[in-house]
Amino acid sequence: MVKVYPRASAFMSGSPSYEAGSSFRPAFLFLRPERRRALSAFYGFARSADDIADDPALAPGRKEELLRIWRDRVEALFGGGAPVTPLEAELAFAIKSFRMRKENFLLVLDGVETDVRGREYAGFEELQGYMRRVAGAVGLACLEIFGCRGERAEALAENLGCAVQLTNIIRDVSEDAAAGRVYLPLEDLARFGCARESLKSPARPDNFIELLKFEAARARGFYAAARALAAGPDREKLLNAFIMAWLYEGLLDKLEAGGFRSASGRVRPGWFEKLGAVWKAWRFTRRP
Repeated sequence: MVKVYPRASAFMSGSPSYEAGSSFRPAFLFLRPERRRALSAFYGFARSADDIADDPALAPGRKEELLRIWRDRVEALFGGGAPVTPLEAELAFAIKSFRMRKENFLLVLDGVETDVRGREYAGFEELQGYMRRVAGAVGLACLEIFGCRGERAEALAENLGCAVQLTNIIRDVSEDAAAGRVYLPLEDLARFGCARESLKSPARPDNFIELLKFEAARARGFYAAARALAAGPDREKLLNAFIMAWLYEGLLDKLEAGGFRSASGRVRPGWFEKLGAVWKAWRFTRRP
């Protein structure tokens, strides 16, 4: 899943500023307080679930148990149950204020459980199903908070979620492989003659570089599709969504500029790139 989250334990009883320190922080700065509060709460939920899956100190059975607890708590919150932690209280506020759908919370947990169990993806269609759960559902929840609904919003969230998730998969391919996770479709590995073991190597051969270029072109297609869907009266409501989009497309730019050669070190946006993403998103959502 997207690896931008601190430790899960911080979100069982911590501060409401769950997005503090993340790459997504600039997207929170242009929201009304109630929307910022709701988005921060959902972000806290998603990063808590993701951190459970990524914690090397937890056995798989314990991870599944903790995710089941989250699933039970989501059901309770949507059923009118009383929150039992500060984060749950914030989620209850978000759910009530913006008519958020339980389905998106459960889809995120479904995707995280897939990470815990571990699996491979034979083709891109299977990978896309995973990305819809862990990233598309996050996008849909965000658009609910931004006030965007309907078929066009759902298509936009799916495309933007796939673009961001695929960017992360490209960036973290060696790190994930070292942890025993291979997200790139097996048919793509075969097409470019890449063995699974080669994904862990700090020295990337030319065929591996060509594979990453191929996946980057796919991600570019999703970013373009999301922009094409941003039209109509809801366009200005999408400022924050497209700040996120340009932040991550900027990461893809950095990876491509480096020739996809580096297998170590997390590529992150600097303040200049963050300001650039805000400017591009503002111009895009305000143009006729």
